[in-house]
Amino acid sequence: MPSSSVWARARGELRPAFLLLAWILVVPPASPARAQTRADTTTFDHFGVDSLPPPVAQGERWSLARCVETALRQNGDVLVARARTRQASGSALSAWSGILPSLSVAGSRSRFWPDKQNNTQFVPVQQGDSTVLVEVSLSRSDETDLDATAQTNLISVPSWMEKRRRDRLHEGARWSEAETRNTVAFRVKQQYFNLLKAERLAAVSRESELLARDEERRSEALFEVGTVARGDVLKARARRAQTQLDRIRAYNQVQIQTARLKQVIGLPPETSIAVEPILEEGVAVPDSAAAVRTALDKRPSLESAHAAERAARSGVTGAWGARLPQLTASYFVSHKKTTNDFEVGGSSSQEEISGTDRQGELRVSLPIFDGLAIEGNIRSAKGVLAEAEANRRQLELDVAVEVQQAWLALREAVERIGVAQEGVASAEEDYNFSKSRYELGAGTFLDLLNAEVSLAQARQSLVEAQADARTAEADLERAIGERRY
Repeated sequence: MPSSSVWARARGELRPAFLLLAWILVVPPASPARAQTRADTTTFDHFGVDSLPPPVAQGERWSLARCVETALRQNGDVLVARARTRQASGSALSAWSGILPSLSVAGSRSRFWPDKQNNTQFVPVQQGDSTVLVEVSLSRSDETDLDATAQTNLISVPSWMEKRRRDRLHEGARWSEAETRNTVAFRVKQQYFNLLKAERLAAVSRESELLARDEERRSEALFEVGTVARGDVLKARARRAQTQLDRIRAYNQVQIQTARLKQVIGLPPETSIAVEPILEEGVAVPDSAAAVRTALDKRPSLESAHAAERAARSGVTGAWGARLPQLTASYFVSHKKTTNDFEVGGSSSQEEISGTDRQGELRVSLPIFDGLAIEGNIRSAKGVLAEAEANRRQLELDVAVEVQQAWLALREAVERIGVAQEGVASAEEDYNFSKSRYELGAGTFLDLLNAEVSLAQARQSLVEAQADARTAEADLERAIGERRY
């Protein structure tokens, strides 16, 4: 009996060592680093999956700068903004018509065939000492006219103010186009980082599935040798199934984000595209007060609002200038040449008549009463000016708040990166510790699964923080508007 009790005690003390030896012999140990290293070549015939392909989108590698440059050429919003700028340029050019002289030239040529029966007449002709009547009829008459007209406004305040107003609108259209280009560049960057984020999250899901599959194989092998309970196997299978579902969703999200990036750039859906892994690059947080001041000075949308306000002021001045006298000058020249063919007593004769007429005019006009049209135009122009001023003031407040929000989002994301990195280090240490305890029989399989889930969540939090930081940096750049695309 004493010998049996000693043997039982020795067997109990050696049981963890036997368990660890059996585990090592049955299944090689796995770690997060090892799972990531062998991810491209591991096969899982036991689970009905040949391999886990990498989540990175296949196709030609596109840099962020190339994506932005292509979008600025092909994006629909940029093309529309460019077309509106050209429209405003044409409108500003046509406003010169009220200031510069206008010159027009016209020419005409006509031919007239009269009725001979009704056009015959007898004309007395002196022949020697006697007078005879000669039959004369007009057979054809040709007439050529050349006209030239020059006209200009010498003094016209409404015309000058209209030209200035349209110039300001053209300037505002250019600033609006710049704002659109900055917005499109931000959208490309945002989608670029969203795709990188989706790829990194898919890689994390892939690593989690590889770990879960290794844990499932170990649990089944240990269950066959009778060292673990059936419940550990079921938990491992449930965990593997969940990670597999997460990986499928993550891989599908990569395809969705790739399609959205091509849409923002303006590429056809069949284009193959892949992005460069730049998610881990460092992000700097600028001074918030300086960022707000720069935005109020250089934001294209604010410049457009200022241009619209100046255009409205020119409109008020032009509407008021309609009360002032207007001085116009015009000059008209007309040259006419007429050729008449006559039949005189059986023979033909031709007569040419030409002349040049000139007319000059200097006109001064002063409106006395026009049915309150001028007063109504002045009141309407003042309303447009008040609206433009209110829009500009409100936009200044909106831009300041927008910059503050973007700056706060950037600072938060940068701080989250540091915390997430610490969380990943702690989660990896906790996973390794929980795995060692479970291998020695001191911990439960549930503790190991919880540590594995925490590790996956910590890695996801780090990826999200990095992507949010890059997106917030691009958003702050757009909100400030200092850089032009």
